[in-house]
Amino acid sequence: MHAESGDFRQKLEALLDRIDEDKATLAPTFVFIDPFGFARIPFALVKRLLQKKRCEVLITFMVDAINRFLEHPDPQIVGHIDDLFGAPDCLKRALASPDRIAALRDIYQQQLKNVARFVRYFEMRDANNRVQYFLFFASNHPLGHVKMKEAMWATDTQGNFRFSDATNPLQTVLFEADFSLPLWNMLQGRFAGQEVRTDKILDFVNDETAFLGKHMRATLKKHLDEVPPSNRIVVREAKKDGKKWRHGTFPPGVFVTFPPL
Repeated sequence: MHAESGDFRQKLEALLDRIDEDKATLAPTFVFIDPFGFARIPFALVKRLLQKKRCEVLITFMVDAINRFLEHPDPQIVGHIDDLFGAPDCLKRALASPDRIAALRDIYQQQLKNVARFVRYFEMRDANNRVQYFLFFASNHPLGHVKMKEAMWATDTQGNFRFSDATNPLQTVLFEADFSLPLWNMLQGRFAGQEVRTDKILDFVNDETAFLGKHMRATLKKHLDEVPPSNRIVVREAKKDGKKWRHGTFPPGVFVTFPPL
């Protein structure tokens, strides 16, 4: 293991070129791209990384700096922005939006979704709850996605920054906030009136929300008894394997019926 000093773009392109020329396989790799500004981190390079098996990225997306330079007259700076997004119309789309910060964020999110199965962005907020920048995570592996969410939930929320997941504008989650109500609303939105196994519920929570399995189990337990009857779930007495369900637990194979909307 060793450190190298040099231009990020040149170093990484050279490494990937060698791997491709040798028809070699990149070892499982977590790439943290933490630039000062936004120059020389082209999306084409991020795309090459995500096309490698078992490779995932975490990118500091300096949206405030990008926004300040959107209308800069220097064509070199405009070129850096175009390279960053890999979308030639990104400037036009952002400038036409009433919320340029949101537009820039959404364009980058969509670019990542074109090459990665799992994409989440985390707002980085200061003690005054003001957005500082975004952390974008992208992976093609479900376990990598879950592990990143676990890391974010484990972050010390008493420090200088707070995390929130806002990948879906309808599912914004502050990590220190109560999770049961927003998660219940998501579960009801997906499964209302249906009987589903906990395996399927967990897949939805892991793959499509900011939450974790422990949040799912706690939310289902809460909706067994502690809420008005109209919001209660119903659980079969026997699991898929025929064994008796133990009240208040939600391992794989438990049949849960959600109330209708």
